[in-house]
Amino acid sequence: MQKRKRYSKERQLLKKGEYVRGDSYEYKWTDSCGKRHSVYAKTLDELRSKEETVNRDLFDGIRSSNRNLTINDYYSIWLEVKSGIRDSTRLSYIRPYTRYVQPVFGNTRLKDLTYSKLIRFYKNLADEKNLSFSSIRTINCVIGMILDVAVKDNVLRGNVCKGALSELQRELPPPKKVNALTVEEERVLLEFLRKSEIYFKFYPVIVTQLFTGGRVGEILALRPEDCDFENNEIHFTKSLMCYDREKGKGSVWHVGPPKTSSSYRVVPMLPIVKEALMMELEMQRTRNIKCVDEIDGFTNFIFVNAQGHVYNHKRLNTQLYKISAAINRGIKNGTIQTELTEFPKRLHSHMCRHSFVTRLREGSCDVKVASALCGHKKCDVTLEVYTDASMDFIKREIAVLDQFEF
Repeated sequence: MQKRKRYSKERQLLKKGEYVRGDSYEYKWTDSCGKRHSVYAKTLDELRSKEETVNRDLFDGIRSSNRNLTINDYYSIWLEVKSGIRDSTRLSYIRPYTRYVQPVFGNTRLKDLTYSKLIRFYKNLADEKNLSFSSIRTINCVIGMILDVAVKDNVLRGNVCKGALSELQRELPPPKKVNALTVEEERVLLEFLRKSEIYFKFYPVIVTQLFTGGRVGEILALRPEDCDFENNEIHFTKSLMCYDREKGKGSVWHVGPPKTSSSYRVVPMLPIVKEALMMELEMQRTRNIKCVDEIDGFTNFIFVNAQGHVYNHKRLNTQLYKISAAINRGIKNGTIQTELTEFPKRLHSHMCRHSFVTRLREGSCDVKVASALCGHKKCDVTLEVYTDASMDFIKREIAVLDQFEF
């Protein structure tokens, strides 16, 4: 028996799965798992547009039923499946997500997520929350990784995070560049530390940072057995970090591998570093200071405070800020003799690493050697990110043109 033809309110012939429901229209279909689904629309043209999307998803194997899941739902899935990153890196992703994304935007269903909606969310973070471009970049990285899982699960056709940051670059100031100390600034810093009764105790750790180029976690993880005083070598094989857990869960110490496989390296121990390290160990011996911390099975760390506890890298930076302020006071009142009118206001550990690489560059060190000393995988990172060109260096380099006669 031939089926009766069905028509819309406008007398258009309805296709299989299309139905009139009062003042609206419905399209029904069955997915590959045998589960029934429906979409609704006010007009038949709108319904058929949705129907086209549904059928395209079915043809491409997109699991449209899971598109009702929210970003937060897939965030939980991402946490389960994501591997191969350090705990500190994972937490650096979790903190901004739980603070800025999860409460509201994270409840957005995947099927409702659009590129324009994501851009508006980022602009709101910049305007209402005063987040910097670098903070929004981290958030975009996390959301991007979450949506990548959904794409690989055939829930989404594409990732709306791709290219999203380019929309903000014209409106937001670029991330602050970490500047290296100049030669004169470095000289003033070391001279100040040598003479200071208050801050001399930080001289060994700052010297080690300035003249090995180690990351702060690598420096704080050093133990006597990592320092070969006979062959004048320092072996970087681990990293010590203190990082915050999720909100309300406090912080935790952890000793892990260096940042990358290239970060396992041996750095020559310069005389100034050897003297500083031996000075630190001798000072602890005479004052009967011993490391009291055991972290992930490691103890006997070189750089500890008067109570024998390892330095927290954030508190170490706080002390460096105080050193900057003290130097600037000395420059202002004339107790520090220098051509400088001002010292950098916020000296921090990563500036020491930048200064190390910049001094190598100014000394015409081979870029591959500099890259190896820093533990970089690629030379372009060393050149583009970690080297500054001081005006003295620029003048010296351009002077080579004087040898030509025109």
